[in-house]
Amino acid sequence: MRVIIDCDPGNTIPASDVDDGLALGLALAAPDVTLEAVTVVAGNTPRDVGVAVAHDLLDRAGARDVPVLPGAAAPLVEDPAPWRADLDGRRDTQRARDLWRDVPATPQAAAGDPVAAEEIVRRVAASPGEIHLVAVGPLTNVALALRLRPQIATELASLTIMGGGFAVPGLLQELNFGYDPEAAHAVLTSGAPITLVPYDVTRLTTLTLADIDRLQGHGPLAGYLADTTRPWIRWVAEARGLPGCHLHDPLAVAVLLEPGLATRHRVRVDVELRGTLTRARPIEWDASGRVQRATGLRLPDIEPIDVLDGVDNDRLVSFLVETLVRAGR
Repeated sequence: MRVIIDCDPGNTIPASDVDDGLALGLALAAPDVTLEAVTVVAGNTPRDVGVAVAHDLLDRAGARDVPVLPGAAAPLVEDPAPWRADLDGRRDTQRARDLWRDVPATPQAAAGDPVAAEEIVRRVAASPGEIHLVAVGPLTNVALALRLRPQIATELASLTIMGGGFAVPGLLQELNFGYDPEAAHAVLTSGAPITLVPYDVTRLTTLTLADIDRLQGHGPLAGYLADTTRPWIRWVAEARGLPGCHLHDPLAVAVLLEPGLATRHRVRVDVELRGTLTRARPIEWDASGRVQRATGLRLPDIEPIDVLDGVDNDRLVSFLVETLVRAGR
């Protein structure tokens, strides 16, 4: 299975989610996957930081031949300043520095020109029906690729997206869709063969410190992921009262490899762009196009997609941990 992962990794960065790194690790460790490229977008971390983290992870995993390609440093339209103030601000705290004190810092450098969209187009167009794209950050790079070549929507073997929240109590905006709502709208309505992995389902997943301890001693990749995930689990325990971290992005890779880990339904999905309180919120309706009432609404004629609605967390965690352990033997 030939896979491109589009992501915004934050391993080693204080108070940054490490789920992108776990997703990359799963793809690298899976025996039937060829990781064609890693493309990086701004989101969880600034674009240049994400590029440096991806290089560091691949180097430690002995996968230096996998290209890391910088993409968009800002959303299509959305002002990133409020997001950056929130995400970067929590890293500049004494507690974050304390928790990540023993994690070696990732060397930082300028990422170079944004070429991710062009590279996605080049690889997909050269091998129609063969490339699986997994997008686990804001969808800016994917939207830009579709602008360059709309045909990749039908040339992709599959497009798995982690993002959006339909009805999560207290969550008005999920990060990936909220950071670039216009990109999310463009991609979800593109006609690509999409599987959407929303926050509604990923919040049902949990990876604990005990799970992470099973990775120790099973090679450099598993060790790196264990060392960089521990402080994140401790941070979410203190900041959010959770027993472990959610597996948002690893679930997107896992269901590509093992579809039976999750349940799903087929619906049409668009993304709200104008609502004062609902901007970036995905909206779904029946795949047939029939709705109970839509007085005054003009429903777009878009292709249905698959949306995950349930997950077996025990099987997911076992799949992730055992794949990483086997790869390190």
